[in-house]
Amino acid sequence: MSNHNTRISINELNNLQSTCLNKIHQDQLYDIRNSAKIRACTTTKTYDEFKNIVDAAHLKPLDKDDKSSAKTKNRLWNSVASST
Repeated sequence: MSNHNTRISINELNNLQSTCLNKIHQDQLYDIRNSAKIRACTTTKTYDEFKNIVDAAHLKPLDKDDKSSAKTKNRLWNSVASST
């Protein structure tokens, strides 16, 4: 039997929210990686190709706004290419 007079504290609510959001994010990441695995099974020839596709599944390509925003305009995007 539950006690209807029990109050939930702000900290408990914040912890619950944080836990729920974390679980949602983990589930979304699982779905993204699983879809990449299914695609990679039919398109790759080596395990290294398969692993690279799965490992990069959560990454999003840069768009024009990413390169031209004030925050990232002077960022060094490829340090290896600029050092040669």
